[in-house]
Amino acid sequence: NSELSCRPLCLMFVDESDHETLTAILGPVIAERKAMTDSRLIISVGGLLRSFRFFFRGTGYDEKMVREMEGLEASGSTYICTLCDSTRAEASQNMVLHSITRSHDENLDRYEIWRTNPFSESADELRDRVKGVSAKPFMETQPTLDALHCDIGNATEFYKIFQDEIGEVYQKANPSREERRRWRSTLD
Repeated sequence: NSELSCRPLCLMFVDESDHETLTAILGPVIAERKAMTDSRLIISVGGLLRSFRFFFRGTGYDEKMVREMEGLEASGSTYICTLCDSTRAEASQNMVLHSITRSHDENLDRYEIWRTNPFSESADELRDRVKGVSAKPFMETQPTLDALHCDIGNATEFYKIFQDEIGEVYQKANPSREERRRWRSTLD
């Protein structure tokens, strides 16, 4: 992790909402990165040949940038999550159980369905089928915790705290499973 390897490759002055400009500028960088990933660098170190591979991880992007790079609708979309297929309604009903269900390849497949509409569906049906993908994903990002999932995690912790408060757990050493279920039903 040398300081030199952690510097940005380039600085860009581009509106991240402009999908066409973003893909035009980042396209060559992504192509070069893919070529480097598919190759090996062989260097002689102390008389021995050493083979090196390159791995790039697309992490640390904000939600807006992830949506642009993965071809997802803007943040006002019904599909609020960049990691899963949750809609606003589903997320409001389930603040506890979440898993990563989206992938770059799946987003590419969904884009092809969006582009070709092979089942001749209405716009709303098609939108539901592709789960908020509306542009061609051009750069893979790695799943990382964004503000939304941080909020969901906080909500889970608050939910547990509220359960304990309802049950006045501070007065009971080890509440039974039945008691905890009763507290949970009070919140639900």
